[in-house]
Amino acid sequence: MPEEADGFTVELHLNGVPGRQVGELRLVGELDAFAASRFDAAVEDAAARGSLALVVDLGAVTFIDSSGLRSLVRARRRFDRPAAFVLHNPQPVAIRLLEITGLEAEFPIR
Repeated sequence: MPEEADGFTVELHLNGVPGRQVGELRLVGELDAFAASRFDAAVEDAAARGSLALVVDLGAVTFIDSSGLRSLVRARRRFDRPAAFVLHNPQPVAIRLLEITGLEAEFPIR
């Protein structure tokens, strides 16, 4: 079910067997200080509902500020196992931010 406010939407989908599922978060809009807390809550919800891995779809994210980047780093640490965290379809704005901050090696991309 999507959660939307201020033009930002986050949708959580769980795939697989309960307790051993993969969470997929689809983000739409700007991942900024106003949206970061909703993203953080969705990451925690995925973990609480038994997701062993998390795929974050950034295909419709148009902007990421430092708060959004901090949330991505926090999510990466929350799912800190091999192949447990993936950024899917990041747009050039997200890729450039990871390059500028030297974090591109920390985020598997597919």
